Formats: sequence, structure tokens, C-alpha cells
Amino acid sequence: MNILFLHTYPGWGGGEVSLTAISEGLSGRGHHVTIACRPHAALHQRATSLHSAVVPLRISGDINPVTIWKIHRLIRHNKIDVVCVHTSKELRVGGMAASLARVPVVMSREIDLPIKGTRLNRFFYTTVASAVVVNSRATMNTLLASAPWLERDRVTVVWKGIDVEVFRRAEPADLRSEFGLARDAVIAGFAGRLEDQKGIATLLDAISLVVARNDRIVVVLAGDGPLRDRISAYSREHHLERNIVLAGFREDIPAFMKAIDFLVMASNWEGFGYSAVEAMAAGRPVIATNVSSLPEIVQDGMTGLLVPPRAPQKLADAMLTLADDVMLRESLGKAGARRVEEVFPLSAMLDKVESLFRSVLLSSEF
Repeated sequence: MNILFLHTYPGWGGGEVSLTAISEGLSGRGHHVTIACRPHAALHQRATSLHSAVVPLRISGDINPVTIWKIHRLIRHNKIDVVCVHTSKELRVGGMAASLARVPVVMSREIDLPIKGTRLNRFFYTTVASAVVVNSRATMNTLLASAPWLERDRVTVVWKGIDVEVFRRAEPADLRSEFGLARDAVIAGFAGRLEDQKGIATLLDAISLVVARNDRIVVVLAGDGPLRDRISAYSREHHLERNIVLAGFREDIPAFMKAIDFLVMASNWEGFGYSAVEAMAAGRPVIATNVSSLPEIVQDGMTGLLVPPRAPQKLADAMLTLADDVMLRESLGKAGARRVEEVFPLSAMLDKVESLFRSVLLSSEF
């Protein structure tokens, strides 16, 4: 198959990690994959390291005729069989271009948020899109609850998958030396964008409660975002400079996950909790809020601990529980690694995506 992915997000996160894994995996299976993304976006900057063809394309306006024409030309030139889009805006411009080229479109819904029941959404989701793929049962339930006009059999759940071997082979990063941490420090990791969605305010309040009872716990935050300065200010105001480390954006996520003692996800909502799967693949337990897809990934008491969102005391209690119990961390971590191998391998995700694209292509009315 010749497959085109449209992707307009400029940054780098779980969605981009997943798209890269899917595109490279499908390329490895003999498909020809093209990714059209913003010029100078994170995906564009990584183009030279990818087997997939990466094309810079500025998508401007909501239903811009020039953008539609550019995408249509790209579809025709590359003899595209299936187009996959990730946002409603991409569905509108990509869907129009694909329809003109008589090519089916798959809408990939990545966020666990309701959609508006506008006439445009109804038309594009039910008439233009041949299928909708979502990253979790939670995302599907939210979508269908907000769009009762969307038929359930048009929606397919595909959990994200990762290359387990990469995490198994990774050597732990030496975070203690890198950030001058004590040898007996217990490292609670965080990996993601520093923004409100990730429950940063809850995490900071939990750290204050934790340190009052165990000052050996250090939270190392891998990532960047708009709340970086707020985190720094909170750290200074509460005298937590020794217990909060801003590690910045990191390329060595497998090594980072191997180096922490457990992962903390205080998210208010998630698309797919990619970081949770990565930590589990590295054999590390996860403390996560019981929102969105996270309960589908983390099994409470088996591979990690689940806590309510926006509940700093509950989060602090869970962090102290894991910090104080090495054997519990080890047992949860081992169970998590087994679960990733069984449920979230890269091959399973690729099988389902490949099958969906083939099915859409075979059943296309064009």
C-alpha cells in the first residue's frame, strides 16, 4: 500500500513517537509511507533518520482551497491508496483532497476529549472518513458519548505498541551523577510535556507532602513545556531544589526509564499513556491517575498503583509506598514488563493498523 499520514502538530510527544513507530514499521513491511507535516516541525527535523518520506506542508486555514489542492497533488503524485489524519482540521482539508482523488480516509482520534456535534463534524466523520481509529477504549467511549450519531462499528480501538527489545537492552542513564543526587536517593520519574493536562500542579503539591516525610525522594522531570518556569519558581519558594530536577527534553527515554525507581503520571486526562508503557517495558512500576486510558495500561496493585486525579495526598501516599518498599517496586516492575510483552508489543499495533488500512481499501466505494 501507498500510505499518506497528515500531521500538523509542531512539537514532539507520544503522538509523534507513535506515528514514527507506525510509519517506520509499515515501511519495514514493504509499504510506501509518506508523512506530510509542518515545515521545521519536530517530525520534519527527524526526516533524515526515517525510512518514510517526510514532506513539509503548511496547512493553513480551515478549508483552504490551496491547501486542499496541494494535498490532492501529493496524493496523485505518490499514487496514495489510503490517507490517515489525526485532527478534525486535517480531516477537513485532507478529507476533501482525498475525496477529490477518490482515495479513502482514516481518522485517527488521539485525545480523550469530546467532539462538538456540529454539522461539519457529522459530515466529515460519517461521510468523508471511511473509518475512525482510537487509541483506547476510554477515547472511544468519550467520542461515542459526544457523537451519538457516529456508529460504533465505524470505530476501531488500537492500543499503542512499542519495541520492547529497545527497552530491554537499554543501559540505565546515570541520573545520580548527572544531577548530583545522593546515592541513596529514590528517583521518581516523570516524562512528558510540562503543561496543565499532565497534572503538574497536583504533582508539585504531592512532592511537598512527600518530602516532609521522606526527603530522599527526588522527582526528575524529563520534558519541556509552558510550565517549566512555574515549576522552577515553586521549587525555590518551597525550598525543594534538592528534590525537583528539571532534566529537559531527552532523547534517551529507554535509558531514562531504566534509571528511575518508578514513574509518576498525575495526568488530568490522557490520549494514550505512552510513558506508562515505556516505564513498564523498562521494568519500572507506574503510579498513575485513574483517568482516560491509564487504567487500561496500569493494573492497580499488579503493575503499579492508581490514584484519583487532582488528589495530592493520595498521590503522595502512593509515592511513599513505593519509595519505602523495594520488593514491591521489583514485583510490580516485573509484572509490568510481562504485560507490555503480552499486550503492547509494536508488532500487535502494526498488525491492527495494517489490517484496518487493508480493510478500508478493500471496502472503499471509490
